[in-house]
Amino acid sequence: MINLDVDDLKLYIGDDFIINDSIKVLQPTIRKIAEFGERDFFSVVHTVTAIPSDMKSQLWDMGLDWMKVDDFELFMMLAQTLTPDRTGILFGDLDFSKLRPFRNKQNDDIVLADKENGVLIDQFIYTRIVNYLRKLHNITPKVEKTKSKTVKKWLIDEDRNRIQASKNKPFRSYLLPLNSAIKVKLGHTKDYVRNMGLYEFFDDISRAQIIDHANHLLNGAYCGMADLKKVPKHEFNWMREL
Repeated sequence: MINLDVDDLKLYIGDDFIINDSIKVLQPTIRKIAEFGERDFFSVVHTVTAIPSDMKSQLWDMGLDWMKVDDFELFMMLAQTLTPDRTGILFGDLDFSKLRPFRNKQNDDIVLADKENGVLIDQFIYTRIVNYLRKLHNITPKVEKTKSKTVKKWLIDEDRNRIQASKNKPFRSYLLPLNSAIKVKLGHTKDYVRNMGLYEFFDDISRAQIIDHANHLLNGAYCGMADLKKVPKHEFNWMREL
């Protein structure tokens, strides 16, 4: 049975995200990401959550218009590259590269399945996986479409240039400055931070920003240095939902 709800509290304390009996998304700690390799980790995350707009030039070179490819179709193409040595940190022993497309006789939809191990990923399960990963990593997909042939060519060329530039660009850690900031700001020890799950890690960063913002507003109100009549009341509440 597919889990329909995301329990934020369970995610905050580090629980894995259970999709069904054969698929779950593991929540790595900062330590595990560092040991695995931050660059490789985010490469996997962005591959699994990629949409056609992220791969305009690659699809075009394959003879495909990215605007005519849906997200699940792209995932079916990319699944062959997702071997356990790449995805184990997030999906354990699940081997995406063994998944093959089949037609679901019940609704005529195309699904991915590993019949030997009883794994099936349809559009719905895929959506559950990527929505969770996007939420966890604060990824907002950017869909780009156009009817103009000129704009289409420009978007494809821009994508080629982006890929070329990234090849020559040295890797810079995304997590390092966040680790440093949360350790200094919240007084966490290095050991505590390295053992935090990603959900807790990003949640604490957001919470620290909200607390700072609320305190600045309150200080402005007490000092009479700012007119706060138009500021929404909830912004003073640093315990509000993120």
